[in-house]
Order: sequence, then structure tokens, then C-alpha cells
Amino acid sequence: MGFVVRACTPKDLKDVMRLVEEIAVIYNVPVNKLATSVEVLEKHGFGEKPKFECFVAEVPPEQKSKEGHTIIGYTLFTYTYNTWRGKNVYMDNLYVMPEFRGRRIGKTLSSVAAAAAWEKGYTQLRMHISADKPELIEYQKRYGAENLTETEGWNLFRIYNPVLRGMAAQSKF
Repeated sequence: MGFVVRACTPKDLKDVMRLVEEIAVIYNVPVNKLATSVEVLEKHGFGEKPKFECFVAEVPPEQKSKEGHTIIGYTLFTYTYNTWRGKNVYMDNLYVMPEFRGRRIGKTLSSVAAAAAWEKGYTQLRMHISADKPELIEYQKRYGAENLTETEGWNLFRIYNPVLRGMAAQSKF
């Protein structure tokens, strides 16, 4: 099977959004609850100061998915900073449609993201993986990823809109 991994362009965003929606379904997130849209992705990824980078995996038309898609996977990542380690990259999503898994597409997407970060002087890649997906945890471990929850006891927290708004209201700036 042939495939290419290339930088995402604005014309690919409809397909990226389709894949984002597939992930939402897997994690039982109602699609109508997503704050992301094609327009938001275009503004944040291709505007004056892009907030993320994205690469897509594409197969030739003769190898398209059962539904007729040629964009069959993607990775989306942002650049962040860690006071202990310096510049690092945070991979928000790495996804390959189920019918195309097992063909090293995910590994290639990961490698391309790593190369983009390395070329810019970034020294580590971070991501979160659901405890409900042990196969994905093992997949990352096979390629040398360290599970910080196991080795260092780190936990990932999030603060959503209502609480974030309340915290901001308490600011004295």
C-alpha cells in the first residue's frame, strides 16, 4: 500500500475535521459539542501566527477508504515550553482510520512530527493517551515513549470554560 505524509493545507481541513469527528465518536464526545470547525482550524493553523502544525496521510485514489476518502490520517501538534527541558512539542492528535492501521502510517506521521520539531531545536515530544486505550499506550512504548504516569506519577489536569472564567475574574491585573 502506498501513502504519503505531507503538510496539511487549508484545502485538507474538511478531511481533518472529519477525522476529528471520528475521534470524538470513539471517545463518546457529541460532535455538536466540539468547539473546533474547519473555519477555526483554518484561522488557528494558517493565520498570521499559526497555533499548530498538522500533517496528513494520503493514499492514492485507487486505494481510497470504503467511504471514498484519500486523507486517511493526521497528526496535529503545538509547540510549548517546559521550564526544565526547554522547547518541546505537544502532539494533540495522532489518528489513522481503522481500516488503514497496521501499515506504519501512524509511525510515519509521528516521525514527521518529530522531524519538524527536531529541525526547530525542540528536544522532547509530549502527548496524552487515554487509560481506556491500553493498545495505544503500548504502541507508544514500543517506539520508546515513556509513560510519565507510571514512571514519575504525573497526572494531566484540565480547567474548562466556567472555572477558567471564574479564575480569570479573580485576577488583579
